[in-house]
Amino acid sequence: MRRNFVVFVLVLCIAGMAISETVYTKRKSNYVREGPGSYYDLIAVVPENTALEVLGKSPGWIKVKAPKKDGWLAENCISAAKMKGASTVPIENIWASPKASRAGISAAIKGFAEKHGKTDPGNVDLILKNSTGKFTDAEFSAFKAELHKSAPGRESPVSLKDLNLGTVEYNAGIPEQEVGLGIAARLAGKGLLNNAGLVQYANLICATIAEKSTAYDWDFTVLIVDDKAMNGFAVPGGYIFLTLGALRLCSDESELAGMIAHEMAHVIRGHGLQEMSKRIANIKSDAAFAELDEEVGEKSPEEADLEELMQQTYEKIVSPRLLSYELEADRIAAVLCATAGYDPSGLARISGKMARIPREKPDIYDPGYMAADDLGERAKTIDAFVKEEFAGFQAARMPERYAQRTASLR
Repeated sequence: MRRNFVVFVLVLCIAGMAISETVYTKRKSNYVREGPGSYYDLIAVVPENTALEVLGKSPGWIKVKAPKKDGWLAENCISAAKMKGASTVPIENIWASPKASRAGISAAIKGFAEKHGKTDPGNVDLILKNSTGKFTDAEFSAFKAELHKSAPGRESPVSLKDLNLGTVEYNAGIPEQEVGLGIAARLAGKGLLNNAGLVQYANLICATIAEKSTAYDWDFTVLIVDDKAMNGFAVPGGYIFLTLGALRLCSDESELAGMIAHEMAHVIRGHGLQEMSKRIANIKSDAAFAELDEEVGEKSPEEADLEELMQQTYEKIVSPRLLSYELEADRIAAVLCATAGYDPSGLARISGKMARIPREKPDIYDPGYMAADDLGERAKTIDAFVKEEFAGFQAARMPERYAQRTASLR
């Protein structure tokens, strides 16, 4: 009898192994990538309530079966249950559509950016080129290992939940990637630094910070503007711009990490999208956000309004920042840095340096970027926050690696 019971249990176990797990996508757009990380190339984008068969798992990611090429999807994009009242889309139908492919998605985003962003198509291509192939998995692993060796294993005493940030509210109909690319291309038109090693370094820091955050599956891209002014910008869609002057102001990697994390915080909290939403009432119809590849002969009133909205957003990015956004981004950045293993006081130090710089005649990258009083208030506030919340917390500063990686700037 006992032998029969054992055989029965064994049969059940084998049968259970044969039964595959099915999950359902829950975001409006869900990114399937070649590997378990946001830095891997995009394979396809699938809509909400898509049924996917799970093939394997990695921390924060699941491997899913697809008709043409299996890929990886972030766990925070999926649900175990199908959405009520929604029809499941067969994965075969999605993969058969050119709009789901990497090429189709890029073409749609590019077409929208060129049409509405008032930018040279070459600058759009430049941004897209810099958004892929930033580094390999081996390079990323080695980069993180060196960081963790410098300051091993202390958990941040503060998490993002402790900040009680509240819900982010903005118009969900805004095509973030498309609008962001159009604005990023305009900023790139002012001149990007041609230094692959330095750009890769900044993106490795960004990916290290993102991986330990709730935005671990977001596709951030850091670009460096060839300008001596000391500024940074965050664009919807995850594009982060730092000026060459800003990098030269840093003394170690934790200060650069603080600057990058600050701009990441603007994207995570949707500050740009919040500002766009306040202006979206000027758009007469949602028709402006219809099919991105639809060809229209003459510009409709909706399209004209959309272009005006993008123009206003561009001007807002390079205009005086709202102090409330800056203070919130600073607090988030300090937590992001500490969680990733960086010294959060790096942000306080670089903010103090910025506040002490005499404000020269503004240009396109500094039209009153922040008033001197606001810069001083920001530096004082983040310094107090770090001293209170991270007292005794020790983490990596990495001045040696920073000096090595930025030697070309000297």
